[in-house]
Amino acid sequence: MYSFVARQPILDAKMRTYAYELLFRQGLSNAFPNISSEKATITLLEEQFLSQPIESLVGDKISFVNFPYSLIIEGIIDSLPPKKVVIEILEDASPNDTLLNSVISLKQRHYTIALDDFTMDPAWDRFLPFIDIIKFDWRLSTRDEIQKYIDDHRPALENIKLLAEKIETREEFEIAKNMGFKLFQGYFFSKPEVVKSKTLSANQVVVTQLFTETIKENVDYDKIEKILSQDQSLAYKLLSYVNNVRYGTSDPITSFRHAVVFLGKDNMRRFISLVYATCINENKASELSKMSLVRARFCELIAVKRQNKVDPQDAFMCGLFSLLDAMMDRPFSEIISSMPIRESIKQALIDKKGELAFYIGLVLDYETLNWPRVKIRVQKLGIDEQEAIDTFLEATKWANKILSE
Repeated sequence: MYSFVARQPILDAKMRTYAYELLFRQGLSNAFPNISSEKATITLLEEQFLSQPIESLVGDKISFVNFPYSLIIEGIIDSLPPKKVVIEILEDASPNDTLLNSVISLKQRHYTIALDDFTMDPAWDRFLPFIDIIKFDWRLSTRDEIQKYIDDHRPALENIKLLAEKIETREEFEIAKNMGFKLFQGYFFSKPEVVKSKTLSANQVVVTQLFTETIKENVDYDKIEKILSQDQSLAYKLLSYVNNVRYGTSDPITSFRHAVVFLGKDNMRRFISLVYATCINENKASELSKMSLVRARFCELIAVKRQNKVDPQDAFMCGLFSLLDAMMDRPFSEIISSMPIRESIKQALIDKKGELAFYIGLVLDYETLNWPRVKIRVQKLGIDEQEAIDTFLEATKWANKILSE
């Protein structure tokens, strides 16, 4: 499965890249598709912030993302790390008390707020103390109208960055700078560039099962953990979501149960709503998905046999994620370096070192029928060769059972 997003740079007065605005696309055609703004934003969040590291798209820059009124008041923004995004309030949003309260709440949680395609309606005046950036559309308003608004509201705009968008000529750029604008965007600098990338799709059946469990009064964490173990794409997205919500903390997530407990029911439901809105209903799991499940269970069982050499839950997670590089066409260093998982898992997958990496090597040798290597590895692990083969068969049966449920 592939995702598409248009990325347009936002520059400062010295024409250095300050940020990127991300615009949803459904293909290589550089035009907004015929879908609702809510659907576009939710899909963009799921594909760019949960299915892959956002740094692979924007590097160390921040991302401007359009948010319609409904998504702002529903709290979906909580799925994003505050220091990596700018929340753009669309021009058709109603500046009512509900929206104002949501904006104040976002500011208290250190989000950066921008007004997009600003109409200069006086109804927005009470929002200004909580706004960080105002985007003036150079094609929507005249220079005189914009200058008058700036002159009339100068004290209120003192701590707000002004962004001139749809700048198409050097002359317009210079005029905007002289008017006090600090940020700039438009075809004069760069047209939106469509970026295509491989992404993970969650199984809709599994997502539905997870949603059903999270809305119950008494959450069964064992059942949720079992459901998450069925779909490595869903597990990866969950850890990405946790990483966003817990932005700024460093303690690793040690299990899927830990992730769910950390999030709580409200955040879990937000996560499910993001994934469910965009997942594709696939009747059959891909072969890579099945192999990931086999690897996960195999590594877990080997860890149990090794008795406290490594945590079996770490072994399971390592096996589950061991094919993400093939599924996403990206190196592990890009995929999991920022994930909130133990260093032993990262070391195994990125550097191919440690006890867990040895387990992955064993299962790879088994998959490729490299029996001499299998024999050497099981001897080093202190496991009988037939016992290792039986363990792999048990893991395969377990994966088949999971996928058939």
